[in-house]
Amino acid sequence: MEIISISRKVPKEEILPDGVYIGTWGGYTIILTYKKIQYELKTKEGVRGFNIKVIVTVKDGIATFIEAQN
Repeated sequence: MEIISISRKVPKEEILPDGVYIGTWGGYTIILTYKKIQYELKTKEGVRGFNIKVIVTVKDGIATFIEAQN
C-alpha cells in the first residue's frame, strides 16, 4: 500500500488564558477544547477509567482541576 504523506508530530507547550474550562479526564490526561483547539493537560495523579468530567481552573498561569458532579 502507498503512503501519501509523512509529517512530524511535535508537541508544543501552550498557555491557556485565565478562566474555567470543562474537560474529560482519563489516566493522567485531561482533554479540553478552547477556541476549536484541543488541548491535552497532564495530571500529577491518575485515575482509572476515562471520560470523567472535570472542571479546570486557570488563574495567574496555574491550572487546577476538580471532578464535576455527574
